[in-house]
Amino acid sequence: MISCTHTHSGPGSMPLRVIGKNDDAYQNQLEKKIAGAVFLAQKGMKEGSIGFGMGNIDLAASRRIRWPDGSIRFDWLDPNVPPNETIDKDLAVLTVKNLERKTQAVVINYACHPVTMGGNSFNLISSDFPGVATGLIEKVLGSESVSLFLNGAFGDTHPRKDLVPGYNNYSKIEGDELTITLGTILGAEALRISEVTPTYSDVGIQAYSETVRVQLEKLPSVEVLDDRILEDRKRLEELMKAGTPTSEWWWLKQDLDWSEYLLEQYKNNRRFETYEDLEVQVIRINDNYIIGLPGEIFSHIGLQIKSRAKKLGITKVLVNALANGNPGYVPAEHDYTVAPKGKRGYELEGSYMLYGRPLVCPKAGTTLIETAINLIAKISD
Repeated sequence: MISCTHTHSGPGSMPLRVIGKNDDAYQNQLEKKIAGAVFLAQKGMKEGSIGFGMGNIDLAASRRIRWPDGSIRFDWLDPNVPPNETIDKDLAVLTVKNLERKTQAVVINYACHPVTMGGNSFNLISSDFPGVATGLIEKVLGSESVSLFLNGAFGDTHPRKDLVPGYNNYSKIEGDELTITLGTILGAEALRISEVTPTYSDVGIQAYSETVRVQLEKLPSVEVLDDRILEDRKRLEELMKAGTPTSEWWWLKQDLDWSEYLLEQYKNNRRFETYEDLEVQVIRINDNYIIGLPGEIFSHIGLQIKSRAKKLGITKVLVNALANGNPGYVPAEHDYTVAPKGKRGYELEGSYMLYGRPLVCPKAGTTLIETAINLIAKISD
């Protein structure tokens, strides 16, 4: 299972329109370092014990808020965001100890989008709150220990702004305080869970993987694009001439750029696939299950997997998003109909423009849930 810790403040390592170009030198070095880390880990394997602990922590909120006009918008547009009970508050902690009972590794799994730097994320280099959390754990445990962070189903979440008094505007460079606050709380609680979690040296490991094909949403035709480009250009010119704030026309500009990009790709005979193959992986360590899902997974998907696994008698489940690939956002099926098309929020209406690829179809999330549950049932027999 190959996965990454999400951040909006890291060097580019995959094509993202608008955000900037890939740092090829960084990516080449990164690939070598990952391969080297795997080699050194395998070479340095030692006997030890492993344990899986669970806790509960309230650091995230839904970022998809329904406004009076029926549209879905980001929570930071309103400092008084109501709590959302669909958020996964589980904090899963995997602890590895050596034969001397010294902790060698602590792996944290939590569902919260690492975007505490807010609107300044793309101008800074930061490991965000996961870096603070893992750094705190490593500092406490010593230089011979390592801590890792695995994303939960974080796609539609944001850090809770109210954890820092007075912090309610993502456009200001006040993120350091929120980054440190969230990271410290998370790291301290993960360390507490790790310290009280029993570990076992008698370990059984199994792994299953299945690749599933999901359909992608249909892209507009050349004729539709031609009409849309003319309409968007006219509207954009009107807004800019009127001195309208950038926030009022920025997404219109992205929509125009996306349409022009698609039209250029069509003229260059580029063929966009109508589907994408996604890997779902399950690793079982004793009675603990690690579920690897590709993409920025919505909370409901992770919660459904945990809920249905519980009906199978399985309670120790860790959902790891952005594992073995990244097709972009993967919303739950009901998120496609929660608001009229055009008002369903950034994840469904705008994110695919930045990814430069079509959004997955409504059934994709359900397919991942069903596949994960089938693999869990298979591996638990």
